[in-house]
This record gives sequence, C-alpha cells and structure tokens, in this order.
Amino acid sequence: MNKLTLLTSSLVLAASFSIFSLPVAAQDLTAAERERIEARKSAKTQLPGERVGRTITKALDLYNEEKLDEAIAVLLDAIPSGDFDRAFLYRFLGNIYAFKDIPQAIKYLDLAVKPDVLGFNDQSAALKLLADLQIQESKFKVAIDSYQRWMRFTGENDADVYFRIAQAYYQLNDYAKAIPNADNAIRFSKEPNKNHYLMKMGSFYELKRYPETISTVEIMVQLFPQEKTYWVYLGNFYTLVEDYDKSLSAFQIAHAQGYLEKESELKALGQMYANNNIPYKAASIYEKYVKSGAIKKDRTMLAAIASNYQAARDFAKAAEYYGELAKLTNEADAFRRQGNALMSIQRYPAAIAAFDAALSRDADRQGGIYINILEAYFYQGKYKEAYAALQNAKKDPSTSRQVRSWESYIRDRAKMKGITL
Repeated sequence: MNKLTLLTSSLVLAASFSIFSLPVAAQDLTAAERERIEARKSAKTQLPGERVGRTITKALDLYNEEKLDEAIAVLLDAIPSGDFDRAFLYRFLGNIYAFKDIPQAIKYLDLAVKPDVLGFNDQSAALKLLADLQIQESKFKVAIDSYQRWMRFTGENDADVYFRIAQAYYQLNDYAKAIPNADNAIRFSKEPNKNHYLMKMGSFYELKRYPETISTVEIMVQLFPQEKTYWVYLGNFYTLVEDYDKSLSAFQIAHAQGYLEKESELKALGQMYANNNIPYKAASIYEKYVKSGAIKKDRTMLAAIASNYQAARDFAKAAEYYGELAKLTNEADAFRRQGNALMSIQRYPAAIAAFDAALSRDADRQGGIYINILEAYFYQGKYKEAYAALQNAKKDPSTSRQVRSWESYIRDRAKMKGITL
C-alpha cells in the first residue's frame, strides 16, 4: 500500500496525495484570472484546530499500519468545528476511503471541496481526485464538471485531464464534444500520445465523419509507424470513402512490413487488389495464405481464388480451384464454372466431364449447359454427340431458339465428314 504524502507544520500533518499523477502545462488566462490564482497560491497556509490535528495524526498512524477501518473510524468520530476544519478532515477521510469504498470517497471529497476553503494545493488535489473517482464509477457527467472546476481553479491545461473529459463525453455518446477535448489533449501533451489520437479517430468514426477519421489516422501512422493496427485502420477507412487505390497502398505497406497477421487483414489485402482490378494478385495472395493455413480454406475463399484467376484469364488455375470448390461443396454451379474455365483452354473432354457432373446434380439453366457440351463436342469434331446435346438444349424453353442456328451448321459439317446423325 502507498504511504500518504503529508505536508508538515509545527502543529499537524495534512494529507496531500492523489491516485493519479498528471503532467501540467500553462493555460491561456486573463490577467484577472491569473491574479486570482496566484493570490490563492500565495495565501498563508491555514491549519486545522488542535483537536482535528490530533485526530488526523492518529488516523495517519493507523493508516500507515494498514488499519484502514480503524483509521476511518477515528476520523468519523471526530467533531470538527468550522468550515475549514470540516473540509480538511473530509478531504483526509475521502483520501482513505478511495482505497476501499469509492462511493464514500466521492461523498467526502465532494463535501471537502464545496466550501472552497482549503489551501490551493489541497483544494486542487481534492478536485482532481474527486473527478478521477467519479469517472472510475462511470459518473461521467459529474466527472466532466469536476474536471472543469479543477481547470478553472488551477488555471492549468492538463493533457490527461482533457483526455479524461474526452473519454467521459465518448462514454456519453457525445462524440462532437469528445473531439475538441481530444484535440486539447494532443495540443498540451509533451509527447505524442497514441491514446489521444485513438480517441479523436474513434469519435470522428462514430459521427461517420470519415474524411476526418482518415486524416487523423494519416497522422497516426506518421507519428507511430510501428503500430501495426493503425495501417490496417487506414486501409479499412479508405474503403469507407471508396478510395481503393489509397486503401491498397496502405495494405501493401503493412504487408511489406509484416504487419498483416490476422485472417481478416490478409483477406482485406486480397480484396483491395480485386477492387483495384488486379485480380491475378488478389488470387495469388488468397492462394498463398490458404496454402499456409493463415486463411481458412472454405467455399467463399475457393470461389474468390477461382473467380479472380478467371478474371485474370488464368483459366487453368481457375479450373483447378473451381474443381476444389466442386469437391468441397458438391454443387452443380461449381462444376459448371469449372467446365467453362476448361473450355477456355480447350480441354474439352475434361470440360464435358465437369458439365455432366453439373447436370447430374440438377443444375439450373440446363439448356445452357447442354449448349456448352454441344460446343465442346463440336470443336472436337464429334458431331453426332454435339447433335445429341443440341436436342437436349432444345428441350429447355430458355435455349430452344438459341440453338436453332447450330442445328443446320452441325448437319452440314457432319455431312461433309460423312457422319450420320
């Protein structure tokens, strides 16, 4: 347990401690305000009466022996006279309660600061501790008020205090008020603090002010380039404004630095290549990480690999992955797509096998598949088989008219070859 830090005098020890230690910077104040604050700082230190002094000394001894309950009991039994003695004792009581009963600590610290009779340092510390405990107890509105009272009293611009006010507004879903306080936290911080920027980023995002969200994260990746997730944030946020080129650039930088580790991040990289009409790179990224196990091999991913290879006109790869998709799902459409890819590289027997597999699984648009089979047989010079496929295509109303032109063409070619249909 931390020991109490005390101010000494010839008569009594006065408690002066706080749970939080925050950096301090100067605030822009009017001359009158500065004069008031300086007068309070330089005022002669007032001491409590002898009875209260003895009580606090006894409580302090018990506290230092880690006898909190006994120390509290001693203080509660005291009967202070006058506003200053009461405020002085209540502050000491609130400080001790802070270690075991926060609601009680808030109660006594509030009583201590209300008369505004404590010395400058004591009043300042009590206001700060009161606000910190209020925010800890999710009493965000009163915590904001207490922090603002502290700033008016001390004339200090404290980066952490502004950040805590921003946090409180954020918890209250008042994002518009969180932003200027996050800005002040950034302004008055001695060193860039990523939490301040995250607060600002999150507030802009919740307000759906995506350009400002992006601008904030662009600063974040410059200030904190080693923070992996910020690059991912940047890439994702660019997609919100459909700036896929910049999104891809952000993901490329993150990938090159080894920052993309999660499955979702690797998928996003592939998606950005696809969105930027670089399908071969999209497919190869997906394929690489599916093979490594970083991306789960499932129907969605197999379909993405296959379709991107097909868009890149690598039909052999497309056929390979449509085949894997077909084995995984046993779905007619996967076999049909595999057949189309095989047709593109003139692997007609394999294509026919894929089309037959699609038909055997009650594929939709069967007439279209029979037309594909017709073409596969025709280009092999198998006119009798092509004609049989044509007859099946004619049975489907959606393709019966489409295949009429094929009929005479197949008959003529078969006749030239001496083939009886």
